[in-house]
Amino acid sequence: MPVKLIAIILLLLCTGCVPLIVGAGATGIYKSAADKRSLGNQVDDATLTARVNAALIADRNVPVFSIDVDTLEGVVTLTGIVENEGVSINVENVVRDVKGVHDVKNLLQVGSSNFGQKVDDKILGLKVRGELIAAKELYSLNIDVDVNNGVVTLTGVVDNQTMRTEAVRRTDSLAGVKRVVDNLTFR
Repeated sequence: MPVKLIAIILLLLCTGCVPLIVGAGATGIYKSAADKRSLGNQVDDATLTARVNAALIADRNVPVFSIDVDTLEGVVTLTGIVENEGVSINVENVVRDVKGVHDVKNLLQVGSSNFGQKVDDKILGLKVRGELIAAKELYSLNIDVDVNNGVVTLTGVVDNQTMRTEAVRRTDSLAGVKRVVDNLTFR
């Protein structure tokens, strides 16, 4: 049995994780209800994300732990840091070959990131999420935040251009944000 699977099973068996699982389930239900996409589109996108992740894991030349996959209406957005342009192109090609992918937005950065930068990115991601939650006019649970080397990518669906602009403005105003990639759509 793979070590990762054993670790996940042990984590789920711990006594303190029941509130975590219940809370995550409640958040997921709220997030799903607040999402502007139909339930069918949400399920299709989640299924496609799972298929893309499976394809990336199956390819031995893909550094899966440094890549984040988000899907919105069949368009897959890739964020993360890879060591060179060849890896970035390979990842994109693997994703394009997955059935159901309409398009790929390859936002992978070429370079490296040390442990300190990864910690800084996690903290910055928390700051961005906090700022978006504080904005009562935004449905922040509809916005996914990814941070790599200080570059913040916002992905999701908002109600209108004003909300989109406000989400980007609030994110860009935070210390530590080098650049904001606006991958938001509105209905």
